[in-house]
Amino acid sequence: MSAGAVVIVTGLSGAGNSTALKALADAGMYCIDNLPIELIEPTIDLMQSGRISAEHGLALCMDVRDRSFSGKFPEIQRTLAQRVRVQTIFLTADSPVLVTRFGATRRRHPLLRNGETLTEAIEREREILGFVEECADVVFDTSTWNPQQLVRAVESRLSMDLPPRQLNVTITSFGFKYGQLQPVDMMFDLRFLDNPYFVPELKTKSGLDTAVSSYILKQPEAQVMLSKIEELMTFLLPLYHKEGKHYLRLGVGCTGGRHRSVCFAETIGARFLAAGHEDVVMTILHRDIDR
Repeated sequence: MSAGAVVIVTGLSGAGNSTALKALADAGMYCIDNLPIELIEPTIDLMQSGRISAEHGLALCMDVRDRSFSGKFPEIQRTLAQRVRVQTIFLTADSPVLVTRFGATRRRHPLLRNGETLTEAIEREREILGFVEECADVVFDTSTWNPQQLVRAVESRLSMDLPPRQLNVTITSFGFKYGQLQPVDMMFDLRFLDNPYFVPELKTKSGLDTAVSSYILKQPEAQVMLSKIEELMTFLLPLYHKEGKHYLRLGVGCTGGRHRSVCFAETIGARFLAAGHEDVVMTILHRDIDR
């Protein structure tokens, strides 16, 4: 969303409010959960004065825990519309589905009274929020959705305004002799390549040096390995991005973490930058290069 825009996320407990708010936070919006309705306008004041950073807009999650929310919502929605561009997303689901979700998470429904069944509490909440649902710009029924489907629905609804979601890839070189890299999602072992450490004129240099990288990359096995890594990443990155993954950590290891792994980390990163993957942010780190 653009600066000054506001998204209100609300709906039935267990329908996915927190998941929707997290999707907006991951998209760069400034998010506040469980904000009392009386604090909405002061929060807008802070946003418009620049005292809170909301470059991509403000997302507010409100629900039935605020006892005055449903009664005051239509009025506050009209007031906000005169000041900012506002959208309201309402999340709902079938009662049996919500009962199952509460059972799985073992959370207590916020309206559950002593002697009352969970279904009764859900139906009472549905009645309380009925007018809020009627005022919403969009209603998502999440009965058959998993969390990722809800995230994609939120992103699709606001796709014209949300900044492109990026996959942050960190490639870290390391030496196995100093311990395996942790945490890591995927690891490549390069100890099968000839080691520049045993070449006297290259021993004291690192994989950042042109002479060292030339020695490593002229090996046929190195070129095959690079091609296979590149092929694998070209296949996986769009799938990770589609699934909503935001971070991918790759480890590239050799014996000491100074020559082969450094060269490969730099080369892999350079190739992906040259390929123009706009939805990928690449970071290169060298854990053991100075050991």
